[in-house]
Amino acid sequence: MMKRTLILTLVVVALAFPALALVPETMNVQGVLSSDTGVVLPDGEYEIFFQFWDAPVEGSDSWGETQMVHQVGGVFSAILGAHGEGIPAQEFTERVWLSITVEGEMEMEPRIELTTSPFAFRAASVDPSAAVRSLNGMTDSVNLVGGTNVTITPSGSNLTISAVSGAGGEDTDWDISGEDIAHSLGTVYVGMNLPGAKADVVPPRRDGDEGLRDPSSAKMVVIGINEGMTSFLIDDDDNADGRSAIFARRYRSVANHGTGYADNQTNTAITGYNDWGDNYTFGVAGYTWFDFSYTGGVLGSNNTGDYWGSLAYRDGNGFYWGMYTPNSLHVGQLTRTFAFQMLEGASSGYILTSDTSGNASWQPPSATQSDGDWTISGDDLFHDGSGTVAIGTNNPIPVLDHPYATTFQVSAYSLPALCLDHTAGGFDRWALYNSGNRLQIGYTESATSTPSVSMQINEYSTFIMDQNGQKRIALQGFDNMETGGIIKLYGPNTNDYPTLVLDGHTGTANSGGAITARNGSGNIQVTITGNHDNSNVGRVITPVLEITGGSDLSEKFDIGNTSLLPEPGMVVSIDPDHPGQLTLCENSYDRRVAGVISGAGGVNTGMLMGQSGSDADGEHPVALVGRVYVWADASNGPIEPGDLLTSSDRPGHAMKVEDHGRAMGAILGKAMTGLSEGQGLILTLVSLQ
Repeated sequence: MMKRTLILTLVVVALAFPALALVPETMNVQGVLSSDTGVVLPDGEYEIFFQFWDAPVEGSDSWGETQMVHQVGGVFSAILGAHGEGIPAQEFTERVWLSITVEGEMEMEPRIELTTSPFAFRAASVDPSAAVRSLNGMTDSVNLVGGTNVTITPSGSNLTISAVSGAGGEDTDWDISGEDIAHSLGTVYVGMNLPGAKADVVPPRRDGDEGLRDPSSAKMVVIGINEGMTSFLIDDDDNADGRSAIFARRYRSVANHGTGYADNQTNTAITGYNDWGDNYTFGVAGYTWFDFSYTGGVLGSNNTGDYWGSLAYRDGNGFYWGMYTPNSLHVGQLTRTFAFQMLEGASSGYILTSDTSGNASWQPPSATQSDGDWTISGDDLFHDGSGTVAIGTNNPIPVLDHPYATTFQVSAYSLPALCLDHTAGGFDRWALYNSGNRLQIGYTESATSTPSVSMQINEYSTFIMDQNGQKRIALQGFDNMETGGIIKLYGPNTNDYPTLVLDGHTGTANSGGAITARNGSGNIQVTITGNHDNSNVGRVITPVLEITGGSDLSEKFDIGNTSLLPEPGMVVSIDPDHPGQLTLCENSYDRRVAGVISGAGGVNTGMLMGQSGSDADGEHPVALVGRVYVWADASNGPIEPGDLLTSSDRPGHAMKVEDHGRAMGAILGKAMTGLSEGQGLILTLVSLQ
């Protein structure tokens, strides 16, 4: 049977939508049927199966149909969906690929992704659910009419709805300008109806109270049962304002300094008065999250900000103050407190002293005043010069015994150590200690036990141990056998010898890297060298080499002198005109047959040989021995497993051997799968004879 190809052109895609009943639910497909060599098939009738898919390969199929198409003048045309109820519109809610199969042959590749026509974009955008068909139950023509103080102005496609300027409420006392509303007289009341006598809105005060807060001149009065007025500052990025939830400023036209601290004698921007006070009630309460430094609950300052203070304050060091002032705090009479704390200069055992002016400071006891080299600041002790800090000796030895070198020294006759202890919920200790000529890092859960060694650092090597103190990883600059860096890995029971060695330099006779692997008995099983016997060529020595990536033995060849493009599975032969090269087989019983191009049918090359820059090199892997898929032609007779195969007259194809006399020296191998008719891939055991 002749293999056919298809040149396909999608002319029109038209699908029906619920709101577009006139759009046909069909799709027009046109194309050209030709053979695998590109020859257009004769005019006539052909059976084609059309199928929709949700993916370019594999995936799930959906709508499909079979049609008999007529190719006339080399072109055929088919209308999909015309012989039934049409193509369902839901087929095109996602991306769709079309596959085509001609007269029961294999599905043609690749599948074709369907696209839309320009006018389909407009049709798809009209959705009945998105159209406004009524407004508050009114349909057809709906008029908009402006109410009191509202105007509606049409202009082209715009409709502007505006409030009448200057009007507000029942009269015109209020001025509206943009986002602002203002009134020059009167009072705004919140929490009550229109007031009667304004003084009546203030609750009566207790007997004996002197003076009365007169609200008659206040511009805003808020009355509430449990709440008065709340103001929130949501966000503010303007550096020019004070970032205040409520801003109150007292302005005077003439000097009025007040007469005292009584209710009606103190001039203030904000007055906080507690009437009928109970426990925990205050005239003014200040709260703060203390989420940033220099924040306070209540802040007071002079008008220039030169002198200020706070109640409830957090400074830049994270300390909290009940009252804060950066200047001197003057207390007129006796000050009582339950505790006293002066932070600056404090340290355990220090003494609070005073100078002749009465300024207090913390000073160390006189016994520690041997010199002034060391500075104590809070919890810190530091030295800004040279010298050595020593523990365990009164004769510190600096680096290189230099008097100006800086050194931290721990000295002891046995196991000088630096310990890091963790005591929460138990005892854990990591210890760094000097043991002879080794530096060791160990761990223990008991202060009375010697830490078990986890890491050991010698002069030119480092070892990592397991929980039993056995070597597991070794890093060495060199040892008795090697002259380069080396990494050694040990198995569970191989403390005396490593199971894997990575050597950066394997000696003067073989100056290259090497990898050595041993079994559990210490015997070398695998050796990989990068410069075997100074040949600059790598070498692998192993008893067994198992290849799991492919199943044939191939060499690299250049394939030319052919009219067809070589592809995996094709049979090749020796090119007599180009030494070392191959060409596609085009003759039956060709005694120059050389093998099969490897890689067809999903079976990869197992081992590939070649030499770069020589005649033993090329672009294509050609299987000389092993299992490969081969393009075969059953025109000479059906092929069954076990049949001998040779080259055929079809370029690059194999066929069954019928004439065993002619097949001598032209046998490609044995078929492992069959082919009843036509052409196709068969699994073959290549064994040239």
